[in-house]
Amino acid sequence: MSRMGGRKAFDLEWVERWARQVNEDRRLPVIGRFFSGRFVLGIDDTDYLIEVNKGKVQKIAEGLAPNDFGFEFALRASSVTWGKFAQQVPPPMFNDIWAMAHPLHRHLRIDGNAMTFWQNLRALTHMLSLMRKA
Repeated sequence: MSRMGGRKAFDLEWVERWARQVNEDRRLPVIGRFFSGRFVLGIDDTDYLIEVNKGKVQKIAEGLAPNDFGFEFALRASSVTWGKFAQQVPPPMFNDIWAMAHPLHRHLRIDGNAMTFWQNLRALTHMLSLMRKA
């Protein structure tokens, strides 16, 4: 992982900071009110299990235990990719998850239950855009 100021750029502390941004957001209780479930945010070789209830992050676990495979979907990318996505003004092809996941670029891998992913896409993309404030 890349380092910023002597610590890992995208570690548990960063993910928790992002989760605080999500939970403090005023729009998510409205657009995320039906978004409840578990998804994985993968950064390099580390998976973070994110538990969401009504658009609020309830729990974060670093790494997946053998019984943690009850997640709905996973978003996995390198720390370089997440770093570009999280910039205040991201470069072209890193401005949203669709650009990053495009078959020509393949910077982001989306796995899992497509129905849950699509049903909660608006809330999820807003949650992810809050990474730019973390």
